Amino acid sequence: MKIGMYGGSFNPPHNGHLYLAEKMGSLVGLDKIIIIPSNISPQKSNNGNIDPAHRINMCKDVFDSSLFEVSDCEISRGGRSFTVDTLTFLKEQYPDDELFLFMGSDMLLSFHSWYRYQDIMSMCTLCAISRDDNESAQILRNYADSVLGDGNVLIFDIEPFEVSSSEIRDNLKNGKSCKGLISEKTENYIKENKLYGQ
Repeated sequence: MKIGMYGGSFNPPHNGHLYLAEKMGSLVGLDKIIIIPSNISPQKSNNGNIDPAHRINMCKDVFDSSLFEVSDCEISRGGRSFTVDTLTFLKEQYPDDELFLFMGSDMLLSFHSWYRYQDIMSMCTLCAISRDDNESAQILRNYADSVLGDGNVLIFDIEPFEVSSSEIRDNLKNGKSCKGLISEKTENYIKENKLYGQ
């Protein structure tokens, strides 16, 4: 099987996350995509993260097709969520399958600073998508070739979905509409559980 790995804080998960996952799944021809909410991300501040159980529940609502599986492996492991540890775990679960790691252009361009990034590249294929018009596929390809060497890196130049979790949290806090940014099911869950200042 070809299995995608899509990690993030998902705080909250939004339509942009779903759009990217479905696009990557189609472009790469994946059989399964594992959605992995992080416990504490090394790349981001953990300030403002809600209870992990809420993030897991919202991800299950958003990624509800047979293509997706939501995993709590990083949350259950505790501590900082290093990708190399998660990939090691998945390799044990799927020893004969191909793994593909999703990331945005910003993450790819700093990938050489990730903890044990060469070990990560030995276990999977990186799949990057440009999230910014100023970071073209050619810039990403040049970085991959010159900095990351001969590792497996797939780069996709597709139309981005302009939304971020921080924008949604701000909208919710300030009573602004999130229509088109998050699903109705997610919005109802947030209201019912009084999350993000609701």
